[in-house]
Amino acid sequence: MSAYLEGEHEDGARGERHRRPQSGTAGEEHGVDAVGEALRRPAGRPILLRAGAVITLDPALGNLVGNILIDGEKIIAVGPGLKDRAGENAIVVDAQEAIAIPGLVDSHLHAWVGQLRGLSSDLDISAYMDLVHRRFAPRYRPDDMYVGCLLSSLVALDGGVTTILDNSHNARALEHMTAAVEGLAEAGIRAVHASGPPVDGSVSMADWSRNLEGIRERYFSSEDQLLTLRVMDVAGSEDLWRHARDQDLWVSTEMGSHITNLGDLARVGLLTEKHAFNHCITLPDDDWRRIADAGAAVNLCARSDAHFGLGQAVPPVDQALSMGLVPGLSTDNETVYLSDMLTEMQHLVTLHRGYAFARLAAGEKAAQLTAEQVLRFATVGGAANCGLADRVGSLTPGKQADVVLLRRSDLNTALSTNAFTTLLGFSNRSNVDSVFVAGRVRKWRGRLVDHDVSRVLAAAEASRSRLMNEVGLRADGFHDGVLPDR
Repeated sequence: MSAYLEGEHEDGARGERHRRPQSGTAGEEHGVDAVGEALRRPAGRPILLRAGAVITLDPALGNLVGNILIDGEKIIAVGPGLKDRAGENAIVVDAQEAIAIPGLVDSHLHAWVGQLRGLSSDLDISAYMDLVHRRFAPRYRPDDMYVGCLLSSLVALDGGVTTILDNSHNARALEHMTAAVEGLAEAGIRAVHASGPPVDGSVSMADWSRNLEGIRERYFSSEDQLLTLRVMDVAGSEDLWRHARDQDLWVSTEMGSHITNLGDLARVGLLTEKHAFNHCITLPDDDWRRIADAGAAVNLCARSDAHFGLGQAVPPVDQALSMGLVPGLSTDNETVYLSDMLTEMQHLVTLHRGYAFARLAAGEKAAQLTAEQVLRFATVGGAANCGLADRVGSLTPGKQADVVLLRRSDLNTALSTNAFTTLLGFSNRSNVDSVFVAGRVRKWRGRLVDHDVSRVLAAAEASRSRLMNEVGLRADGFHDGVLPDR
């Protein structure tokens, strides 16, 4: 356990005697069962997931009823049988009442604000910028960065997200940047850490870039690890993009009509395939063409754009598809709603159906999104945004073993006729039974593994209380967080 949380690390799952009724998993009827213990300490043993429905999102494999064989960090095989190939020493997980899917990918999450969740249901973009970036952000200490990133990562894992693209635009000092990375590492999630200077301009480009090199040397010496590094931009900064290109780093950018110089950046060779664009609201057609021609990635925020009033009620999914792009999906932040990719997918399907029906009624041409398309956005599209398309996003042999098992035998998911309909019409995070990241179990039988969640929440609450007190706000259960304390 990191020094940012006091006390010795305890295993929050060990010794737990209560077991929620669940189907599709093997083991004893209490706590961390024999299979769970074996998964936590596999000691080189392969893992055979005996799944029911397997949605691979690999065109060569398709969807099937079968098994997934994992050896170390990688998927070795997907298909029926595989018991003989697994061998007698394999750890066998009976998940025949589950749907196996690739780990979900959140393409754009500001993990550092994790403890500021639920500030107000009424925040628009102006109130958000004032509250979070003008008032809270300057008061963040390194331990606030740490616990925000740790909490956000655990929320993601609990909901079946195995990879996050952490947009960290509060890199005030080397200590803040170090703490943010350590929070991600402590969680055990796969994360792309996109570091950016604070929005308020309080840190110079020179100071930030020097600190960026510091964390790169300490934490990102290899690309073959769970954590990778890139930079984050909010304004189409030529200096920042040039620095990223010179350092061979990707750039994630908050993209919208406020950035008017994309053509200039493209003309000087700074718009390349190593770019991911968040939101992409109200973009002119020329910018969509530039992004597509460069081979860059985009991700869409079905809830954030509408909630904060960013300019479009329906995210520009049709524009992305018309350019041949497979967009990622992202949850943005937790100040007003839960970061949850199942909800994000479900919201996009419903929102877009209404939009498409309205266009059809007006005599226009419109195509509905399919559930499989949207799941592909949240996996394959997300992997492209993270620059990890060759490693995650599908259940393909040779890729990293990022796998989610979702129960289809619970009250709300039982009688599953179609796996995609169950996922995008009936499921929620309570149905996420097990989560594997690089072959390591991170959630088992509905509980996070190797984390004392109560202690993380206590640290997050202490951080939030101090921050709110310093800006003159209070959290009493009913008070609106955006209003000053009187």
